[in-house]
Amino acid sequence: MNRPWKALAFLAAVAGTALVLSTSALAIGGGARPASAAQWRTSLGPDRSTGRLTALYPGAADDTEVFSITVTNASRAMQSLRSVIASVRVQDGRDVGTVAGADIPGCRASWFRVSIARASRALPARIAPGASYTASLELAMRNSATNQDACRGAAPAFTVTAR
Repeated sequence: MNRPWKALAFLAAVAGTALVLSTSALAIGGGARPASAAQWRTSLGPDRSTGRLTALYPGAADDTEVFSITVTNASRAMQSLRSVIASVRVQDGRDVGTVAGADIPGCRASWFRVSIARASRALPARIAPGASYTASLELAMRNSATNQDACRGAAPAFTVTAR
């Protein structure tokens, strides 16, 4: 009679352990959003243009507007920064937009190239709370072999997204 009680006690201990582990897993995995979700704050530094021209000009050599960008981990935990993407703001489907959200009629967004270059470290990168990732944002105008006068004096807006 002693053996059945030992076997029953063993089964009860296993079942109790499984119940505790499964309850802990539910408590840890519950919720729609983890408390340490990545929160990135981006900021744009001043224009550090290295070109000889003072404005963007299609097809001109060395005519690239260069800005410094900083992506800061605004959360309270270490986060992985997987990508930093820049794009020109598009208004009305094809035209480039300004910072104020206005359309620049006839000035096509596809005529501009914006890219992230010369970063402080390779991605993906682990970023500590309050620490930053820095890079250069380069904006240039492509030569489209069409009349691009609509872009004369334009200041296209761009967005930077960190993930």
